Amino acid sequence: MAECLYCGESETSTASWRTLLFPENSGLCRECRSLFTPIQEPVCKTCNRPVEHAGTCVDCERWEADPCWRGILRRNVSLFPYNDAMKDWTALWKYRGDAVLAESFRHRIRKLYLTYPAGAVPVPLPLSPQRLQERGFNQAAILASFTAAAGFSLHRTPDPSDILLRSTHEEKQSKKSRAERLSSTSRPFELKGDKKDIEGKHFVLFDDIYTTGTTLRKAALPLMENGAADVCSITLIRG
Repeated sequence: MAECLYCGESETSTASWRTLLFPENSGLCRECRSLFTPIQEPVCKTCNRPVEHAGTCVDCERWEADPCWRGILRRNVSLFPYNDAMKDWTALWKYRGDAVLAESFRHRIRKLYLTYPAGAVPVPLPLSPQRLQERGFNQAAILASFTAAAGFSLHRTPDPSDILLRSTHEEKQSKKSRAERLSSTSRPFELKGDKKDIEGKHFVLFDDIYTTGTTLRKAALPLMENGAADVCSITLIRG
């Protein structure tokens, strides 16, 4: 009997060669797995937003039309849309401190990371010291840690946790309106490591949700300014 990470109910698991070799559903019962439906195509080729026709959405066209942001974030891929089930799951994970919940999506995150260039450096978006103390863990760091089993050693140079620093403590993004997020001119992230560790390398940012793309682009900016080959991102949710 295995206890579901999400609902807590027990489910009898049936062992098979498939479940041993491909444990993508580990951690969730059958009913809860049905609640989390991956994003389906067609999607925006830049931000992964579901759209009517494949191509680039209006928001991403605006980002690329701005010379300050053109080419800063090459691509974002998200696993799930922000539906009612994911809203409840996020509340349990981030705001009630149930950090182990992310284990249910370890396999999907790892599989997605393997589609990026070999050796791409996974970088979790850092929290401010105040936010980290408040929450007790960094949700982005948990997601990025899943890449260790996908061939990236977290002991390599540069150390992913020593690349970016969040230099300002701001109001939670969830408390801001879309207009407030887009109009903000703050630069909350700065380079923590050496420029030589950035030049010519590919980076994959990790965060829990992509909403307007503002936070991820602000995190990508110091990397691109210091010579990164490109910056992409992986997020669990597309808001």
